[in-house]
Amino acid sequence: MLIDMSKRPELSAEIEACCLALFDRWCEKRRVVPLAYLMHAWPIPKPTPTLMRHLSRSLHDLMLSYSDSLDVDECRLIEDAIAIAEENCRA
Repeated sequence: MLIDMSKRPELSAEIEACCLALFDRWCEKRRVVPLAYLMHAWPIPKPTPTLMRHLSRSLHDLMLSYSDSLDVDECRLIEDAIAIAEENCRA
């Protein structure tokens, strides 16, 4: 059974907080590549398991390809967002 995100608004808020923090950091630093990965899957108008999975995969691909150019705080935020998204996509 998939989790209905509308019944767990705190999870949506956690994902939003992580992504917004990443967005703000990367806009401020003018980091175009990480922004492209993030904006490929975010913002999420209405969280669904499919959209959460898409966000998780996009951020995972970013970590695989560009982890050496991300700072510790960015990696932590990305890992947090991935963990929350994946938790909500399990069957």
